[in-house]
Amino acid sequence: MALQAGQLNAAVADFDSALELNDEFAPAYYYRGLAYRNGGNLDLAVADYTRAIVADPEYPVPYYARGVVRRHLGYYEDAISDYSAAIELEPDDADYYYARGVARISLRRYQEAIGDFLACIRINPEHANAQYNLGIAYRDIGERDSALGYYDRAIGLRPREPDYLYARGNLRSDRREYQAAITDYDAAIAVVPTFANALYNRGIARRNLGDPESAIADFDGAQACGMDTATLYHNRGVARADLGEHQAAIAEYELAIERDATLADVYRSRAVSHRELGNETAAAADLLKYAQLTATGSHD
Repeated sequence: MALQAGQLNAAVADFDSALELNDEFAPAYYYRGLAYRNGGNLDLAVADYTRAIVADPEYPVPYYARGVVRRHLGYYEDAISDYSAAIELEPDDADYYYARGVARISLRRYQEAIGDFLACIRINPEHANAQYNLGIAYRDIGERDSALGYYDRAIGLRPREPDYLYARGNLRSDRREYQAAITDYDAAIAVVPTFANALYNRGIARRNLGDPESAIADFDGAQACGMDTATLYHNRGVARADLGEHQAAIAEYELAIERDATLADVYRSRAVSHRELGNETAAAADLLKYAQLTATGSHD
């Protein structure tokens, strides 16, 4: 009860007392591990989960909990081993398969991840995150139609989840379905008005539809929400160039170069604006820089 109420010190004290009475009581180690994890002490959490496993090797939850911390710390193979142990002991828990799939997708082991997510939704068809991650996995292996279907299912289960809407918008943009992408970005931004990436990508879609003014407004919005990347300034510069504002575009390109001088396409874009302004020498210098960067494989 103390743990559920967020009274972590009181919870730890009670679990300590339980373990003084019985130092082989696995649930006390497990729940004390949860208290430590909730308090940010991950090392103590892992140690207690391990003690719970030693006390009762047939107890599946500590394996899962230890896997969660290990995945958070980037120890994906160890996390997968823990999730697999939990699954062996309790094969009907959807969350164990889901967690293992997330760890596998972090290692780009997409087919194995897909198998885990499918196992998860066979047990729990309403597991929205599993549907969403199936979309990610299929997108990353290039199967966009399958990805779209799973994004649709995830959104059907959680229609106002901004990450789902944003991901489907990105996929639709990849498919050059820009108006549909904008609809998804609109919905994501309606839920989280400070969603900088959604604002930025909506700007890309709007420019691709020939609306540079709206694109600039979105890039401005993304910047106001904290985005400060070379690609933001580059794409805002391109939108300004679309409007014939080449001096303003050059100023944007220079901001982009300040943040990342290796983005080749910025120099090509700036060369175009220099040429439009009649500065052939500067244009030639930028094209030379672009050629040098593309020869070494550096692209926007």
